[in-house]
Amino acid sequence: MREKIILVCQNLMKMLELAFEEFRRPEQKPFKEAEEVKDRIHHHSSELTGFIISKNPSSEKGREWAKPYLSIASSFDRMTYNIEGILDRLRAKSQNHILFSDQAVKEVNDVFQEAMRLLRILPDLITTGNKTLAQRIGEEGRSMFKIANGYSEEHEERLIQGICVPKHSPIYLGIIESLKGVMVHTLEVSGKIVSLSSKS
Repeated sequence: MREKIILVCQNLMKMLELAFEEFRRPEQKPFKEAEEVKDRIHHHSSELTGFIISKNPSSEKGREWAKPYLSIASSFDRMTYNIEGILDRLRAKSQNHILFSDQAVKEVNDVFQEAMRLLRILPDLITTGNKTLAQRIGEEGRSMFKIANGYSEEHEERLIQGICVPKHSPIYLGIIESLKGVMVHTLEVSGKIVSLSSKS
């Protein structure tokens, strides 16, 4: 079970790294590679869900055992959709030759870096069940979430001042929101892993 969860996690990390690469240096290669990784994630996630259900006896105790694992698989699926959303917005940004202000680039970069860092820690947490590590993921994730909310508010100020272009705004905000989604689901997985570790 742990190996299957880690495999999905590693593929999610790869997909997010490809999205970040596309953000930093727009070209078609990361998009194609991300599509392949997305297919692998869906395959591994489906396998994980099937595996959980196959181990789930029909008893009440069996169903209770399966719920946190199914929740983890569901969080992985939602992370995948968030990363797909980032890639869709980056595609639109590239096709429409949209440029972000230096400040917007820095902000998106910051949130990307933190989302990748948190996701990178998850396999260690899955392997060890270390509560201190989970606590760190929680604290840092919540802190960055607040910062990302602040970035969205600052972006609105830049719009009002005419620094940012209104038609670029949905793409910037969409990327930030999707990255926040990745962080939220990373925190959810982290919490489930710790609760499972404390039961075993």
